[in-house]
Amino acid sequence: MNPASLFSLLKRSFGVGLLVLNYLSYGLMIKLAADPSLSAFERITYPALIWLVGWVFVIAGVYLAGPELVAKLKEYFVIFKNKILNKKDDKQT
Repeated sequence: MNPASLFSLLKRSFGVGLLVLNYLSYGLMIKLAADPSLSAFERITYPALIWLVGWVFVIAGVYLAGPELVAKLKEYFVIFKNKILNKKDDKQT
């Protein structure tokens, strides 16, 4: 494996890792918002900061993962959406 393809693989893996971290951050936001030991200000501020960091993870993750991965995810979403819409259309007729 040449160094360029190894770097590309590591870059994409790191990008996917950032996208996964974004989804995991939602659980942390809920935990902090429901924590009774924090003040009301902290229960609003900490999840808001995590939400902002999550968006940084999304933008960096999409950039690093590459357009091919994003295109493949979009293709799977369209297939999934069409299956759901077709099932709903079958039920209506």
